[in-house]
Amino acid sequence: MTALRTSYDEFPYQSVPLRQTHPDHLATVASLFGFDAADVERARVLEIGCGSGGNLIPLAASYPDSTFVGVDLSAVQIAHGVAEIEALGLRNIRLQAMDVMAFDEAQGAFDYIIAHGIYSWVPAPVQDRILALCASLLAANGIAFVSYNTLPGWRMLSTVREAMLYHTRDVEDARARVAKARATLDFLAEAVPDRDSAYGRLLRLAAEHIRQKPDYYVLHEYLEERNEAVYFEQFVERVVARGLRYLGDSDIRTMLPIGLPPKTDATLNRIAPGLMRREQFLDFLKSRSFRQSLLIRAGAALDRKLSQARVMALRIAAPVQRNETPVDLASDRAETFRFADGRSVEASTRIVKSALPILAAQWPLAIPFDQLLQQAAEKIGVHDAPAERDVLAAEILRLHLGGLAELNRAAPPFVLVSGPRPQASAIARRDAPRGAASANLRHEPIVLRDDERALLPLLDGTRTREQIAASRWPALPEAERLAALDAALALLGRQALLVL
Repeated sequence: MTALRTSYDEFPYQSVPLRQTHPDHLATVASLFGFDAADVERARVLEIGCGSGGNLIPLAASYPDSTFVGVDLSAVQIAHGVAEIEALGLRNIRLQAMDVMAFDEAQGAFDYIIAHGIYSWVPAPVQDRILALCASLLAANGIAFVSYNTLPGWRMLSTVREAMLYHTRDVEDARARVAKARATLDFLAEAVPDRDSAYGRLLRLAAEHIRQKPDYYVLHEYLEERNEAVYFEQFVERVVARGLRYLGDSDIRTMLPIGLPPKTDATLNRIAPGLMRREQFLDFLKSRSFRQSLLIRAGAALDRKLSQARVMALRIAAPVQRNETPVDLASDRAETFRFADGRSVEASTRIVKSALPILAAQWPLAIPFDQLLQQAAEKIGVHDAPAERDVLAAEILRLHLGGLAELNRAAPPFVLVSGPRPQASAIARRDAPRGAASANLRHEPIVLRDDERALLPLLDGTRTREQIAASRWPALPEAERLAALDAALALLGRQALLVL
C-alpha cells in the first residue's frame, strides 16, 4: 500500500460532494424497498477513503447533531481536511490518516458507511477488509454504499487503460505520465485503421471523455497499478460471505428495464429469474462498467415491490419549469409541463396538473407529500381526497423512476427565502473568496458567479438586509440596493445556498 499512499500524497484526488452517497438519499432508496434506515439528522456516518473530506465535511456542516468519521491512507489529504474542519469550527467530524486494515472496530456502530472510489483500486485483502468492516460496524438498520468497476463494461475500458499504462511505463513523474497517456490515447483514436469499428468508436469516445477530465482523475482512474473489475454476481458472493445482503443500487433506475423493449424484458424475466441473475443480465445488456451498490445486514426484512404508498411518507421535489400561461384546473384536458433538462410530460388529471406548478414554485425545496396533496387539492376545490391521493402518489413515483422527480426522507437543510439577517451556508462562504468552485446544501458541486462570490461572505447571519445592501451596493439609492439584494437572495435560494 506504500505506492498507493505516495501516489495520493503527491497527486491528491480532488474530493467533492457526491449526492449519490448522501445518507438521506440512501435512506430514501431503502424506504422504497421497505427498509427503515436511520434518520440523517442524528446518524453516525463513516467514510472509508474520504480523501480531504470534500464529501464528508459538507454533510457535517449541514447536520450538526450527527457524527462523521473519515479515514484515508493519504496523510497529505487528511491534513488538508483537518485544517478545513478547524477553519469551519466543526465539532462533529473527525478525519484520520490510516490504513483501513488498522481501523479500530471499537469505535462503535455506524448508521451509514460510504466507500466510494476505493474498492476496485486496492488489493484483495483490503477489499475483503472493507466488506468485513461493513459487516461488523453497520447498525442493525445501517446501510453501506460501495462503488466498484464492473464487468463486462469495464473490460472494454481496460483496453484503453492497458495502452496508456504500456506507453507510460518508463515515466516516473506523475504529471508527465498523465500528459503522455493523453497523447497516446489521442494518437490511437486518430490512427486506428478502422475508425468505424467498435474498437475505433471506443477509442474516440474514451479520448473525448478523458480530454474533459482533470489530471488527477486520469492518473488515479487509469494509471494506478491496481484496478480490478468484477462481475456483479462475484461482488454479491463476496458480500454474502461476509454476512451482508444486497439492498439495491444508489440509482434505483439502473435496476429497471428502462429502454428495453417489452419483448426483451419478458425474455429477461424468463431466463433470469430472481433479482441477482436479472441484475447480472442487465449488466450484460447495458455493458455496465460501474456500480454503486447498497448493502445491509443479512436477514433484514425487505420488500422491493415499489408502491405508491411508500411515496406518501416522503418529500417531493421536481425541477418543473414555471408556466407563464394558467393551467386549466377545471377539466381533465391534457397540459404539457416542461422540466429543467428539456424533457416534458403531459398531465390530464386535475390533481396532478394542480401539483406540478406547486413543485415548480418550491424547487429545489423538497416538501412533504401530504403538504403537496393538501395544497393541490385546495386549488381544485377538493377537501377529502383519497382518490386524488392515490393518483398523485402514483404519478410522483412514475416521475421519480423517470428521473424527473426527487424523493427525500429528511427535511432539507436550506431555505428558499432568507430571514431578516440573511445567512448562507458556511461552505459557500468559505469558498467564495477562494474561487468559483463550491458546494450547495443539496450536496452538489456548483460554480459560483463573481457577483455571488462578492455577496456570500456578507451573509453570515450578523448583518441586516439594509447593512448588507449598503455594503454591497453603496452607490445605489436605498430602494434600489434592497431590490438588488432581494433578487440576489432569491437566486441563492434557488441554488440551495441559504439557511435559516
